[in-house]
Amino acid sequence: MSSKTASVHMEFMDNDSIRKIDALFGCSNPVISHAGNSTSLPRGSLRSSPSNISVLHAGVDEITVTWALNQSLPAGTDSGYKKVKVTLCYAPVSQTDRGWRKTDDHLKKDKTCQFKMATRPYAATGTVTYTVERSIPTATFFVRAYVLDSDDTEVAYGQTTDPKKTTNLFDIVGVTGRHASLDIAAACFSAFSVVALAFFFVVEKKKAKK
Repeated sequence: MSSKTASVHMEFMDNDSIRKIDALFGCSNPVISHAGNSTSLPRGSLRSSPSNISVLHAGVDEITVTWALNQSLPAGTDSGYKKVKVTLCYAPVSQTDRGWRKTDDHLKKDKTCQFKMATRPYAATGTVTYTVERSIPTATFFVRAYVLDSDDTEVAYGQTTDPKKTTNLFDIVGVTGRHASLDIAAACFSAFSVVALAFFFVVEKKKAKK
């Protein structure tokens, strides 16, 4: 199977001024107006321009993600930005009746974005290319990027879909399970190994007695 590359361009655009949030468990500083959860993070509308490839294959295809800081923001807006963490996230259609993928406003409990694609030092513009790992299951996804400060705290985020997570989605086809014949062969090999070890152990003991 020939590989494909899906390209996603993301532009950090904060409609508010970028404001740091306190620790993820809440605000201790009354000046800070955002509590420690994902919906209260300063959200930029991350503009996305994905390619027309809507189906990717785990272990084969790639996703190229590029980002750029919106040039209309005031100078110094990103002075506290230290890292960009890019993640692969489940779309709602693949979360239904799956508690282990459940979205939670509290970032420590949120299971939407379980797959880290890359973490890079912050730069006003950047690109990462991610090969879809073989462990990624069959599901529908989008890409989300978090900006981290010096304490590795998420201070802003953006994503390649709308707030309801219904647009610019793509499917990943996971690697199919092992064939039964492979499992049988593995079991037989393990049994043979145990028998062989026992046989050699007995032989060695007999030799020692002689």
